Amino acid sequence: MFRTLIVPLDGSEQAERALPYAVRLAETGNGRLVLVRAALGPPPSGQNWEDQQTAAVDEANEYVAEVARKLATRVPVATSVLYGHAAEKILESIQRFDADAIVMTTHGRTGLAHLLRGSVAETVLAQSHVPVLLLHTRLGEAAAAPFDVSSARTLLPLDSSPFSETAVPVATSILGSAGELMLLMAVEPPDHVQRAESGQVIAYIDQQVSDIRQEGLGYLQGIARSISANNPDLHVTCNVEIGTPAECILIAEAERAIDLVIMATHGLTGVRRGFTGSVAGEVVREGYTPVLLVPPHASIGPAPSPLPEHPG
Repeated sequence: MFRTLIVPLDGSEQAERALPYAVRLAETGNGRLVLVRAALGPPPSGQNWEDQQTAAVDEANEYVAEVARKLATRVPVATSVLYGHAAEKILESIQRFDADAIVMTTHGRTGLAHLLRGSVAETVLAQSHVPVLLLHTRLGEAAAAPFDVSSARTLLPLDSSPFSETAVPVATSILGSAGELMLLMAVEPPDHVQRAESGQVIAYIDQQVSDIRQEGLGYLQGIARSISANNPDLHVTCNVEIGTPAECILIAEAERAIDLVIMATHGLTGVRRGFTGSVAGEVVREGYTPVLLVPPHASIGPAPSPLPEHPG
């Protein structure tokens, strides 16, 4: 279970939409929130530049303190205002507070379309060593109610690789016994019949699809048995779909009323190779369900240390 969650804020209502989800996660795990805001005034342009930077820091401190006051009756809250660029300071805060997750929206100040073209969220995803929960905040759309972690319907895409399985322990650690964990394997359909060297048909496409489904189901059931051995009260289901991975994930989100998608992502290769062109990137761009992205070697951290007397 997550115990210390970083919530990056930038003063916007869109960024604050991450707060209800973060509060729910913290309440469930008896954890805390750390509200992080990077402060950086305008570029040097005159004699008042230092005053402008100081004013930016003061404004940021006042803002996060006010947000913290509103949340403090529900969960322990610390604040951190750091001078510098947002992505760098968010990542720095992970180490400073020994955090084990980040909860953030995908809009930044430049809109969702910028997410995969150099945004704060993309940079954080590329370099974070802890899971990142991304929440969709499309402008003009009402904020969705946060899911209940104890009863969440969670989708965990797997592809039989050890890499994809790195998300399994994270998923099982945060779900309650009333929740459902749906394991999904997507397999692209064969495009031709199989023939022997003599030209004789060995397997028609429908036969190949049946074999693929059975093989995939066997794999998922093996993972499900392993999960159930350690989490006997957790309801685990298995499903193999034919199609592209992103397509199958997005369809499952809608048809199964999924509350949360949990999937592995490529950590340090994330910005260009591992995220922009990845299945995770497409799911984030096109879907509406919150996505918890798990980098390699991610783990749930220890219990949080006491909050500072004067956080920030």
